Amino acid sequence: MARGATHVLGLDIGTQTIKAVELRLSGPDVVLEGRPAVIATPPNSVVGGRVVDEEAVSQAISEAASEYGFSVKKVVASVGGETDVAVRIAELPRMEPKELDEAVQWELDRQTPFAVDQVIYDFEAVEHPGVGPESENMEVLLAVAQEDMVNAHAETILGAKMTPVAIDVEPLALGRALVELGDEAAMQSTVVIVNIGHTGSLISIFCQGVPVFIRTIPSAGEALTAAIRQNAQLGEEDAERAKRQFADVTGLFAYEEEEGEFEEEEDDFIEEATDSVFELSDSEVAEEVDEGAEDTDAMATRLDVDAQSYELPPDQPVEAEPADEHEPGGEAEAQAPEEVGEPAATEEAAEEAEPIAEEEQWARQQISEALVGPLTELATELQRSIQHYQRQHRQEQISTIILSGGSAGVPGLAEFLAAEVGIPAKVADPFANIQFDPDEVSKAYLRDVGPTVSIAVGLALRDMLD
Repeated sequence: MARGATHVLGLDIGTQTIKAVELRLSGPDVVLEGRPAVIATPPNSVVGGRVVDEEAVSQAISEAASEYGFSVKKVVASVGGETDVAVRIAELPRMEPKELDEAVQWELDRQTPFAVDQVIYDFEAVEHPGVGPESENMEVLLAVAQEDMVNAHAETILGAKMTPVAIDVEPLALGRALVELGDEAAMQSTVVIVNIGHTGSLISIFCQGVPVFIRTIPSAGEALTAAIRQNAQLGEEDAERAKRQFADVTGLFAYEEEEGEFEEEEDDFIEEATDSVFELSDSEVAEEVDEGAEDTDAMATRLDVDAQSYELPPDQPVEAEPADEHEPGGEAEAQAPEEVGEPAATEEAAEEAEPIAEEEQWARQQISEALVGPLTELATELQRSIQHYQRQHRQEQISTIILSGGSAGVPGLAEFLAAEVGIPAKVADPFANIQFDPDEVSKAYLRDVGPTVSIAVGLALRDMLD
């Protein structure tokens, strides 16, 4: 089943937070060790996906490892950023593998903005399940990153006294956690994963487990906070706090699109999609390095978009709950990020709760109404992406939208997007098929923190799945 590391720490270093999940393979089961960690990224230490203060980030990772009791030193991480990373999908004439490398060299020089002698790149042919081998053309995923950015990321991990086993790419990590390790229906259908990050949202489409479409859009958590700040005349910190505490779009509806808008913008979208973020997969090139090794050039280059998340889970463990409550993977709303780790109230408790104060009702209404604009833009761009994909693959029906990232738990968001796009949506639960010790972590905690740490889960799974 496994190809390499079977006990590893998945590490997702973001601009706002650092997420870490320790997994191990036990027979056919994937087991969670301890509790997932979400800690604040040291201020100004990660800019645009690039680690600019290696010492500060290394220290934060070391402190998290000690606090959460991580027992493994092997790490699979991801890098990202829009200025230092370029990922493209190229359509090339069908050719033999030995001819592909030369063709990719030409595409590398033509499609990337970086000096070729200063980058690390990787590529792989992708066979869409709906495209037969007799077709004249083939699709190749090409990923390129500035070499010094990749090295800085790896050196940061080494500085935390850990071993960087591989650098992975965000869309593939999400696919492992939410599709490959998900239910069988996800692997047999076409699903969309929407990862709502801090500065951008990543839209990934998987057909029978194969990544076939990736696009990034600017509608994300930062845009939600900006809308609240402007609408409620709040400072940035207060707007962020208000979003975590009061955001709830249950029952709200997006603005109606003008008829023909998608058709009029189709040509522009095709060009944008070609230049946006696509993923890379290379199954065998990542090599484990010795702890303390200084040579980072030998590691595989896998690339990431931006990270996500806003609020940290509580430091203390939560009480375990009965196994039949809070079924993972369902379409029920996740709690707001500030409530991560707090067991959701039962219906009986909710009935006994005191009525919401008038001031709080007003605040919830103001904050939620402020979110309609940016969420409408998110729904619009998601719908445009899906329509563009379906124009090329008219026989495919998309079964589900899965929401991950720090803002995925906004109450009502899954229902909001489902209503606007016309496809069922649910909040991600990457721990649905992972074993865990209920004495160390509760199902409610994993359900609530799951969307935020989905990428870290997928990173840890890298060598555990076929």
